Amino acid sequence: MLTAAYNISIVLAISLILAGCAGKGNVEKTDDEESSPIELSPQEFKSKLDSTPDAVLVDVRNPDEVAEGMIEGAVNIDYTDSTFIGKIEPLDKTKPYFVYCKSGKRSAGAADEMEKLGFEKVYVLKEGTNNWLKQGFEMVTPQ
Repeated sequence: MLTAAYNISIVLAISLILAGCAGKGNVEKTDDEESSPIELSPQEFKSKLDSTPDAVLVDVRNPDEVAEGMIEGAVNIDYTDSTFIGKIEPLDKTKPYFVYCKSGKRSAGAADEMEKLGFEKVYVLKEGTNNWLKQGFEMVTPQ
């Protein structure tokens, strides 16, 4: 009898623990509480960029890719260059950064590095300029 009661209390305790943990994933986060980096579709990326004061747009592609066109207003900091961290680290970490590349892979890597360095808000263009152009958005020739 003692064994059955003991087993029931163990099962009940585990059930309560699991039920408590399961509910935590369902809490909706506000924009300010979302973890960074945040991946956005081209439409979301443009809308958020246009409506965000002090936004910094960063193109992490290589110079040859940038020469073919970039999103207007972007600064180029090549993610594959050995000086990437040295160039990104001194930037104002409290500003919101919008990062993109050609397919989304390098920008995701860059955003992860930025998060490790303490950047508070980093947004990534989902599927990069490939998706940007596919959705009808334009790019400009760098000056």
